[in-house]
Amino acid sequence: MRRARGNRLRTIGAVLAALALLVGTIGSVQAKSSAKASSAAWWQPRPGEAKNWDWQIDEPYNVSRTRTMYDLDLWELADGGPNSYLEYPGHPELPRIHVEEGALAGKVDELHRKGAKVICYLDSGAYEHDENRADRHLFPGFKPNLADIPDNPTRPEPDSVIGWHTNDGQWPGERYLDIRRDSWPKFAHLIWARFALAKRLGCDGVEPDQNDMGPSSGNSPGWEMTDDDQIDWYLEVARQAHALGLSVGLKNGHDLNDRTRFPELVNAFDWALPEECVSLEQCGNLSPFIAAGKAVFAVDYTVNSQTDRRTCQTHVRYDFDGIIKDEPPTSAYRLQCKL
Repeated sequence: MRRARGNRLRTIGAVLAALALLVGTIGSVQAKSSAKASSAAWWQPRPGEAKNWDWQIDEPYNVSRTRTMYDLDLWELADGGPNSYLEYPGHPELPRIHVEEGALAGKVDELHRKGAKVICYLDSGAYEHDENRADRHLFPGFKPNLADIPDNPTRPEPDSVIGWHTNDGQWPGERYLDIRRDSWPKFAHLIWARFALAKRLGCDGVEPDQNDMGPSSGNSPGWEMTDDDQIDWYLEVARQAHALGLSVGLKNGHDLNDRTRFPELVNAFDWALPEECVSLEQCGNLSPFIAAGKAVFAVDYTVNSQTDRRTCQTHVRYDFDGIIKDEPPTSAYRLQCKL
């Protein structure tokens, strides 16, 4: 799957830490959030504002139903027209790259006419070997043959930013990027160009994925990462999105062992999209977003009707705008929790 699963263990100490964080920071976070909301030019959904939303990042797609918000794959939304390109200011050595038409070409304008917000899903912390990723050859460490790119347990090559596979190899062409600050100059401009593409296509915001690879996540990117490395990258992702006037959500990244810096993430992001917070017993970690008046678009994956209903009850109890989806998320299944 496209996500990082993280650590499935939650200790009582972690629960108490999360509660302490909520109590200790609620006032300051709310104040910062209110000040930001008064001046922000981008979408900042409050809990319940977009409860009728959907998330589709794989085929089959169907966006004909009326929704408050659709979260869809950036590359599929590309229309192949004059705004469908990637360019790299400050890097004259890199050419402008045309992005071909995707399966959802033209849907951004269509959904806007229906009053829906459109969030563009993309990987900001992972490389994808898919041929329709027009910029894949620009990532240091790229090789035409995926098998030639070192993978676990072989260390990445020197100067490469392409690491080990994500999600236990479920998507073998998807590899973590070296998000440590010293590596940003090697590849970050490629990610910001994707944000700019989203802006030109008319996306209201972005859902940047695969950024959680510090030790708290339980993931293995191929380099020694710290949670501070992860948090610093998340904050830069949010800053760059806001610089373009895009709404941006915290995708996962809530399962930090040390909660000290979590208020920075709550303040930086406009909403959150956690996966499997019920099954991983991590929903309480997202409560500071709700306390700050920011929506949590929680997603758990369908098991059976009885389990799905219980999962929805947990989403509602936390005041999340939760849905239950198929895996990977398509148009085939959706259960809305908050009615």
